[in-house]
Amino acid sequence: MSRALKFLIFIYVVVFATTAAFMVMIVNADDTSLPWVASLVKNYSIVFAWHLVCWMILGMFTNYYWDLFNLGKGVESVQVPRILLPLMVSPFVFLPTYNLWLASSSQSYLLFAVIAIQSGFFWQALFTKLAPLDRPTAIPWTVANGGKSQFKSGGTSASAQDASH
Repeated sequence: MSRALKFLIFIYVVVFATTAAFMVMIVNADDTSLPWVASLVKNYSIVFAWHLVCWMILGMFTNYYWDLFNLGKGVESVQVPRILLPLMVSPFVFLPTYNLWLASSSQSYLLFAVIAIQSGFFWQALFTKLAPLDRPTAIPWTVANGGKSQFKSGGTSASAQDASH
């Protein structure tokens, strides 16, 4: 395993363990907690957002290792640039999860951790459909004619096309 990969894993483990410990302190805080713990409680959304990011990155790493091991390769085949690609797109993957958490009234931290790890694991599914358009997209219907749908191909209406088949 390369030195850069070991360093990345070390940083990740430290941040993940720290945010997890802070979340445990936040959940178990009461009126007699230390002032810095009370400060964490006030700013729990920042700590929890970082914790969700850690879960999402865990999902991305899990996906990478899953694909690597399914190809019959081991840990020695890990390439740091291939791991950095998911990290570069992670804001796009994280934003829907974060917005879902902000809009939710649920107090279940575990639910959002599961959603974050799942969105990290399936990060590629968000980008597989993206491709440059070869030709302009043709919309086969319009609603500008008083509510009746009409196909744009050849100027015939939907009922005329149905009658011809």
